[in-house]
Amino acid sequence: MTHFDTIQKGALEMGASLSDETIQTLVHYLAMLEKWNKAYNLTAIRDVEQMITLHLLDSLATLPYITGEKIIDVGTESGLPGMILAICYPDKQFTLLDSNGKKTRFLTQVKMELGINNVTVANERVEKHAHQGEYDHVISRAFASLQDMINWTLPLPKETGNFLAMKGVYPSDEIAALPKEVDVILTEPLNVPNIQAERHMVVMTRKG
Repeated sequence: MTHFDTIQKGALEMGASLSDETIQTLVHYLAMLEKWNKAYNLTAIRDVEQMITLHLLDSLATLPYITGEKIIDVGTESGLPGMILAICYPDKQFTLLDSNGKKTRFLTQVKMELGINNVTVANERVEKHAHQGEYDHVISRAFASLQDMINWTLPLPKETGNFLAMKGVYPSDEIAALPKEVDVILTEPLNVPNIQAERHMVVMTRKG
């Protein structure tokens, strides 16, 4: 089975119907990630099949939660899930923020080579980010804890915006430790093909 077929099959299993053009762009992203990873150590995962499952399909599981137009992926690392979402939603605007220069250089190259025009790459610390109060969604896949995520990103969403945190097992202790400024409005399991481990999406909003 080709990488194209694996991505297509996995996406369909999750209920995501992607165009052939979108899947082909994801295949190109995957090839760039594999190539750059050898030199820059962008991800600990070396096996391409595992990259598809643990990175691409895992990121695609967040597609149904992206209902707004302006999204920031904080601590995006090699563009997960932000670059994947930007490829799937060319009409929405994505900011991919990371303080690691190697990772943001990779993302800038991906943006140029693949012609992804709806992405802004921000090589900075999140507390220095100027566009506060502007985002429909603040998404993160790599933050250490929900508490840290909220402490660092609290000013970023609009009044009507939300925080989308991808987690592994149900994070009951982290939810209990959240600051009083936010409400948890939804916690749902994410079903990602070929991943046996638990995955969850935690949706939070600022208290009005």
